[in-house]
Amino acid sequence: MVVQLINQQRSIWLPLRSLRHQLSTLLACANYPEWDLGVHFIPDTQMRQLNRQYRGRDKTTDILSFPFHPVHGHAPESMLTSPILEGLGEMEGRNLGDMFLSLEYVKRDCCRNNEGLVDRLPVLFAHGICHLLGYDHEADEDYRSMRDKERRILETYHARMANNRRPVLKGREKEKE
Repeated sequence: MVVQLINQQRSIWLPLRSLRHQLSTLLACANYPEWDLGVHFIPDTQMRQLNRQYRGRDKTTDILSFPFHPVHGHAPESMLTSPILEGLGEMEGRNLGDMFLSLEYVKRDCCRNNEGLVDRLPVLFAHGICHLLGYDHEADEDYRSMRDKERRILETYHARMANNRRPVLKGREKEKE
């Protein structure tokens, strides 16, 4: 599995190693631990261009996702049984796609909602992963299905992260370990 991070913006510093680990963990929580993913951090101007070009909306947004495999109708995760995968090699077949995030937009949104960027990113990553799996939120039923998938991913993620935290030991306690 390869999580490729491409940072094309310069306004917000990113802990890339930590983000790569976070994304790898989220992919595992979504039951796609062996799948590749590209994440692009781009400026608002570029996000606005992508949003205009692919969604017909002439404004910036927080995240856009572009699945590598076609989704069959309204069947999220249908690409897993796609005949297209059978003709591809191991490497090509296990690519979820690419997410594009405008951290400038996300940071403004976090400030408006009194939320930290560190807390917001896993939510956006889970949202983007769901879109790459074919989920959307245009219709009410689709929204509920996507929201449930996001919730399951994030609950698993937070449980794993809580289990991975070890207390910092000091002095003599550390020696006993």
